[in-house]
This record gives sequence, structure tokens and C-alpha cells, in this order.
Amino acid sequence: MRKEIALLKEFNLSQKGFAFWEIVLALIILGILAAVAASRINNFDAEVVTGADTLKVHLRYAQTMAMNSNPDAGDETVWGISCSGGSYWLFRGTDPDADIIRLPDDEKYLNADDSTINLNKKRITVSDFTVFFDERGIPYADYPATPWPGTIIEVKPSNGNGFTVNIEVTPFTGYVP
Repeated sequence: MRKEIALLKEFNLSQKGFAFWEIVLALIILGILAAVAASRINNFDAEVVTGADTLKVHLRYAQTMAMNSNPDAGDETVWGISCSGGSYWLFRGTDPDADIIRLPDDEKYLNADDSTINLNKKRITVSDFTVFFDERGIPYADYPATPWPGTIIEVKPSNGNGFTVNIEVTPFTGYVP
């Protein structure tokens, strides 16, 4: 019997657990690792914001080109941006498909066969639109018949998850906030 009690005491003394502070420390380390891993997952929201900002710059560029055109020198005074079928492009004139001008953008986003911006490469989708700017910078939905109605241009991630960035071209002024 004494042998059994001594054996039990020896067994109990050799069984040590974790201290409370060791468990807390392990949980803190796991939390930090989880936060780092979660931040490494592809952030589609950042791609949507940068894609929307790039589109805003291109809209302002089209407006600037229209305002800087000289009709007395024979320049075309109508410029615009059109978006359809997974890409958008800069055009000059009243036909969005006739005189496509290469946008100032990184080569990796241009379609191989032309000068249009490939939205799939940017991993975003943009609602279809066409906006014309005249020599005063006024936006039109259809030049010169239909002034821009203030339609919101939606930019979303191509995978459908995440938030939407809305771009608004202000009617009559063409201001793009």
C-alpha cells in the first residue's frame, strides 16, 4: 500500500500543466498570426478603389482634352470615355467607336489588340456608360442632344465580393469629385 501511495504522489508531482500566463501568451501569438494571415488575403477593396481613382483620372483627362481643343485649328472638340464589355477607352469625336485614342495608363492593363483598358486585368467591373465632353467641359450622355443626367458609374470587384465605389460626373459642369 505504501508503495502505491508513493507511486501516486510521484505521478501527481510529475504531471505539470500550463500556467495561466503561458496560455494567454500563446493566444496572443495566435491572434497576431491570424491577423497577419487575414491581411495577406487578396484585398479586392483596394483594387476597386484604385480602379475607380484611375477611371476618375481618365474622365478628367477626356474633359481636359476637350477643353484644350482648338476648333479654329480644325481640332475635334468632343472627347469622351466609353465603357462596354469589360473594357473602357478614350475617344475623340461624336462616335465612341471611331477614333479611339490610347489612354495614359500602365501597359499591363491595355488590351493587346487595341488601346482599350482591360477591366479583367484590373480585377474590377464597371457599369456600361458613355460620356462626351464638349469644348467647355460640359458632359453629355449623347452629344449634343442629351445632357449628362448625373448617372452614377459603379465600380465593383470582378469576383462580386466587396463594396462598390460610385463615380459621379456632375451634370452641366463635368466635375468629378
